[in-house]
Amino acid sequence: MYRLAEDAEGNPKKVHGVLTDYDLSSWTNSLNPDYTKTSQQRTGTPPYMAQDLLQGTSPLHLYRHDIESLFYVMLLVSARHSIAIPEGQKRPRLLMRGSTELPYEEWFNERHYRLLGSHKLNFFVTMQPIELSPDFEDFRPWFFGVQYWFSEGFKSRPFLHQGGLPKWATRRRAKSASTDQYDEETLGGYIEYDEILATFSDLEGELGNLVIRDPQYSTPPTSPTSA
Repeated sequence: MYRLAEDAEGNPKKVHGVLTDYDLSSWTNSLNPDYTKTSQQRTGTPPYMAQDLLQGTSPLHLYRHDIESLFYVMLLVSARHSIAIPEGQKRPRLLMRGSTELPYEEWFNERHYRLLGSHKLNFFVTMQPIELSPDFEDFRPWFFGVQYWFSEGFKSRPFLHQGGLPKWATRRRAKSASTDQYDEETLGGYIEYDEILATFSDLEGELGNLVIRDPQYSTPPTSPTSA
């Protein structure tokens, strides 16, 4: 995170970077490879946690769990905030929308981890409509793309987990019919780095010239708007 110091006239003066939650970090060589520490598994703020971790259906914290958490962070910011200039100020800021306009409020109010995880799984599997603030509408293609890949991935899962998907959701087959070959890290190949990154290429409007700094996506637009 960062905070921006301003002079007496409200002009930016200096940026101060801040590390957050650093007190919760661990040295790599102190982590158990068998994931026996609870701190290596079910940690985080519930509204932003992956549904597997909330429901306790995954024994490990996987890469796709971080992708899912990133999706929640971006979705909740984009759905529950607007960009406006507060009264008496000169610069636009990120502002919380009115209490009657806050989508996904149940994700913050639900106290039971498993039930919250079930709500999130249903959000993906049934492809529930994505609610966004008008100021963040240009992000919709990315949200829809990631939601779709998770939806297909969850529906492709072998029916091995207690309390897993309902029977109607098993109509989709995993990319590999063999349980031993099913890749939980990518939900059967649906949640992969390339697919998530490529979804950014669908962005339009002010985000249409977004620069993706990755060798596989090295063709820069003519007039980038963000780095």
